[in-house]
Amino acid sequence: MKAAIIERNWVVEWFDERQCYHMPSLTMAPDGTLLAVWNGGFLQWNGDPMGRDAKDWVSRLEPGAKSWSNPDAVGCDIRYCCHDPIFLKNRKGEIILLFAKFLDTEVNFTTWCNGRDELWMRKTQDNGRTWLPAVPAGIQSGHASNDSVLLPDGTIVFASTSTELPEHYFGAVQIYRSHDDGESWEKGALLTADDGNRISEPALCLRPDGRLLLFTRTCPGTAGWGTAGNRSLPSYRAESLDGGLTWSQPKPCGILNNESKLDVISWDEETILMAYNDTPETDWHERSPLTLAYSRDEGLTWQNLITLAPTPGNKCQPAMCRDAQGRLNVIYMHRHTAIEHLVLEITD
Repeated sequence: MKAAIIERNWVVEWFDERQCYHMPSLTMAPDGTLLAVWNGGFLQWNGDPMGRDAKDWVSRLEPGAKSWSNPDAVGCDIRYCCHDPIFLKNRKGEIILLFAKFLDTEVNFTTWCNGRDELWMRKTQDNGRTWLPAVPAGIQSGHASNDSVLLPDGTIVFASTSTELPEHYFGAVQIYRSHDDGESWEKGALLTADDGNRISEPALCLRPDGRLLLFTRTCPGTAGWGTAGNRSLPSYRAESLDGGLTWSQPKPCGILNNESKLDVISWDEETILMAYNDTPETDWHERSPLTLAYSRDEGLTWQNLITLAPTPGNKCQPAMCRDAQGRLNVIYMHRHTAIEHLVLEITD
C-alpha cells in the first residue's frame, strides 16, 4: 500500500499567538461538500480554549472550491465555553453537530469539566449552509471526540468518553445508539480496561462484514493527564458483532498511543487506516510526528504508511473522511494555532 499527499491547505491559519484551536472533526455532506469543525478561542492556562469566548467553528469546502469558507460560530453560548464538537449523520441526509457546553466556564479551571458538560446539537439539512436552532442532545456524557457510525438499518452508534465511574474518571468509554435519526439516544455498554489503564476518546469504524471496531486514546492509570515523560501505551481495541449492542473486552492492539486523540477509517474490505501520533513518550506539548498507518488484520497489528506532519511541536488530534473522488482527507490541529487540511491518494 502507498500514500501520497497531493494537496495541503489551511482550513484556518495562524494569525495571533493568543488564539487557540482544538479538537477538529471532518465529514462529507451529501452534495460532496467537506465540513470541518473545531473549538476555538483565546488560549487558557492549559493550552486549550476554555473561556466564554470559546466557540465551535464550522467551515465548508464546496466541490471545486480552492479555499475553505470563513468559519461560522455554529456551536456557541455567551455564558459558556463550547467545545469538543463532532459530526453525526442520519439516514435522512442530515448532519448533526454535537457539542459540549462547559458549565463551569471561568469557575473551575482545576479539571477539564469535572462532570459538568452538557451536550447540545444543531442540525443542517442543506449541507452546512444553514443550521437549525440548538437543542439539548439528551446524552449524559463527559467528552465527545470522534464522529459516529451510521449502520445500514439507520441506527447511529456514537462512542464517548465517560465520567460516570470515579475509579475510571475520563477513563472509560460509553456507547450510545439512536434509532430515530438522532432525536433520542439509548445508553449502551460502558467499556473499561481491565488492567488499570484509562481509555478515552474512542474512534469507531464500520467494517464491510458488519462488525464495529473501536480504538482508544490511552493513559496510564497512575499518571495525570498530559504528564510528560511516561512511556506511550498501546491503543485499546474492542469490537461489536451485533451493531454496537455488546462489545468485546478492550485489549491493547499493536499501535502506540501517546495519550492523544486518534482517528480511524474503514478504507476497503482489507484495510483500516489510522491517523495517530507516532511518539514513544507522552507529552501534550510534543505530539508529533502525525502519522498515517494501516492494518489488514482488523486492527490487531499496524504498519506506518506516511508522515502527515513532521516534528517538532503539537501536530495532533486528526480527523479523516473520504471525499467524493475517493481520496483520503485529513485535518489536524497545528501547534494549537491553526487547522491544516491534507488530501491523499491511496493506492495498493
